[in-house]
Amino acid sequence: MLDRFAVFLDQHAKVLLTTHENPDGDGVGAAIALAAHLKGAGKAARIVVTPALPENLRFLDPEGWIEAYEPAGAHRDLAAWPDAWLLIDASEPHRMGALYAAFEGTQAERACLDHHLKDEPKGFDDEFTDPTASASAELVYDLVRPRVGGDLPPVMAQAIYAGLVSDTGNFRHSNTTPKIHHAAADLIAQGVHPARTFNALYQTATPAKLKLFGRAMGGLQLREGGRFAYVAVTKADLEACGATHEDLDELVEEPRKLKGVEVAALFSEAADGRAKVSLRSRERVDVNAVCRQFGGGGHRLASGAKAAQPLESFIAAVEAGVIAQIRQDMA
Repeated sequence: MLDRFAVFLDQHAKVLLTTHENPDGDGVGAAIALAAHLKGAGKAARIVVTPALPENLRFLDPEGWIEAYEPAGAHRDLAAWPDAWLLIDASEPHRMGALYAAFEGTQAERACLDHHLKDEPKGFDDEFTDPTASASAELVYDLVRPRVGGDLPPVMAQAIYAGLVSDTGNFRHSNTTPKIHHAAADLIAQGVHPARTFNALYQTATPAKLKLFGRAMGGLQLREGGRFAYVAVTKADLEACGATHEDLDELVEEPRKLKGVEVAALFSEAADGRAKVSLRSRERVDVNAVCRQFGGGGHRLASGAKAAQPLESFIAAVEAGVIAQIRQDMA
């Protein structure tokens, strides 16, 4: 797959890199590392995200490569710029959010680079997926490492390492592999600082975020004998705490800390008005199977979905799906 991907990159001079809306450390890290690789090869590469680059990921972009999407302004003609448009860390075009309309209208060759479970990516001219990889940043590492003599450029090494950390939960989740540890060790040997990376990614909370976590956990719900725990956050909760949707990052991990919980969920009202769920499984329950019922996806133990319906009814529907999955997978 990576050989095909290398050929794809070689065939294009202007490559637009995007990731899913509300970008995370893996999508951003993989995009920055790949942009560094392309620029080093003499190609034109741009990274555009929507709605913006999260505060805790700005340290990954010291050169200011990442552009926040402005459809009515600087990016009015974005679809006409590239000869290749690559969606990173997602294999469903609709996950680009506001960028989707431009993606649909481009004449560029469209492709995805992803490690999430998907029956068959649709809406692309080509796809490069490997669900055995722990992160999209791992795929970029596998691409560039053999092609770079000596150490990787510092911006590339840092971006890849942050992507690996982000999608493995700092090497705690079940997708952590010996291969990932070897890659991380290689990057650390090249000068990446693990403690600084962890602090930048996870130790930048604001008072508003901590207030939101407290408010959400105050409404903690337990179901199925304590095996399913969830919290819900409304727009009113965000406003009451002075928080933003960005502050929801990592909240889903809090209910999973409870002893006996097999599946944790965070329900929220997304910025686009849809109801949203993030599901996390401790080990045995396939939450990807649940999210696929609602048009979502992800990993077996970490998935998400959105639906155009009221939050209350969405919670009830997902709750029923999770409980059924728990009973099936833990029978």
